[in-house]
Amino acid sequence: MSNWYNLPTYYDVSFSYEMQDELTFLKRIFNRIFNKNNIRLLEPACGTGRLLVPLVRHGYQCTGFDLNRNALLYLKNKLKRLDLNANIFEANMVDFNIRSSGYDGAYCTVDTFRHLLTENEAVQHLRNVAKSLNKNGIYIVGLHLLPKQGITSKVSRWTARRGRLTVNTSMALIDQSNKRRTETLKVILKTRSKHQDKQFESIYKLRTYTKKQFNKLIAKTNAFTIETIFDEYYDLSQPVTLNERSDYGVFVLRKKQGQT
Repeated sequence: MSNWYNLPTYYDVSFSYEMQDELTFLKRIFNRIFNKNNIRLLEPACGTGRLLVPLVRHGYQCTGFDLNRNALLYLKNKLKRLDLNANIFEANMVDFNIRSSGYDGAYCTVDTFRHLLTENEAVQHLRNVAKSLNKNGIYIVGLHLLPKQGITSKVSRWTARRGRLTVNTSMALIDQSNKRRTETLKVILKTRSKHQDKQFESIYKLRTYTKKQFNKLIAKTNAFTIETIFDEYYDLSQPVTLNERSDYGVFVLRKKQGQT
């Protein structure tokens, strides 16, 4: 059993698969809202930097942190190899300490937020992000939601390639508890390179949210308001209104006035 977060090369290849719409959405929305140069962005749980690196390439001033040292080492080496600069440090999502605040925006997409397994952890995280942002700063959070019928997708599969490396990823839901508000996922990575094939398996938990539960969480923090919502297609021209059948949301959270 391997933690796939400790396999940064394979993880980076897998999760860089079809991310262009996501990346384009982030660039366009930050540019539209702030309309200035040198936009400062924060990425909690930045991992291998699949989004952070291309954002730095496009001129954003980025800071990222993560708890996994293997991922951070991979990210730092990638930045050095590409002659790019970003502020990278080790911290967890709950009690991270930003030495210099004043970020224009932050982002946390594709269910990373759901690694916060308790209500208290999620509240503290959101309040800490709010403290790191400028007045009227925004936080973009993307996550799967539990639809009213309580059924989520059972298996997802995709294939990603980089050079001679191929990574086949299979993600399966193996347990779900509405009472505990957790779901357990099993990920299998099958890698193929010039010299050998490998297989790795990883199991981890995520917290679940219905639309109503996520709305209540944001209200509880008293740090953000929900300004706009988009779906998994990242179409900036098509904000959506979620309903009880909705299973994914990209939330644009605006820092409340008066928050410090």
